[in-house]
Amino acid sequence: MSDPVGAPPYGVSGHWAWPAQPIRSDPVNWQSEAVIAVVGTLFLAIAGAVAGLWWDAAAPKLSYRALAASADATFHPQLGADAWFLLVTVVVGFVSAVVFCLAVRRPGPGTAIALGAGGLLASFVADRVGFVAERHAAVTGLHAFGFPTTGDVVAQVDFRVRALGVVVGWPLVALAVMGIFIGIDALLRRD
Repeated sequence: MSDPVGAPPYGVSGHWAWPAQPIRSDPVNWQSEAVIAVVGTLFLAIAGAVAGLWWDAAAPKLSYRALAASADATFHPQLGADAWFLLVTVVVGFVSAVVFCLAVRRPGPGTAIALGAGGLLASFVADRVGFVAERHAAVTGLHAFGFPTTGDVVAQVDFRVRALGVVVGWPLVALAVMGIFIGIDALLRRD
């Protein structure tokens, strides 16, 4: 017969015993996770500056000669610049996520914040660094062909990301790498 309060019947032991056994889990050290999040975000922002310089060096540039001749294919390099931005940021995001996860050894919430928010910040930093690195060339190229360097003209030929969807490539790849590291860690701990 069992107790009306819900206690197990007499003679039952093990996992029915009162008080219930606490579930063992790894506690999260929130102080260290906060440090990892801040340091990781700063690390990725610096990596974003490097990625911006690589993007500026690798991406195709607008031909001011074709612009002066009013050629139809003048703005095709701007599409290529977005594609190169995505390629550079995905590669740098993958490498930086692998390095960061190896340094942390066991990724947690701080790593997820650093790779997600820091990767997004790094993409915006890369865009801005590439823009600043190429700005002087744009103004000089416009002057060389007699174009005015007003805000509207320069804004149309600037070297910058035009398809804003490419900025999420870095954080998505970085979080996917972290997921792989967590999966491998779970498999190794299960054995």
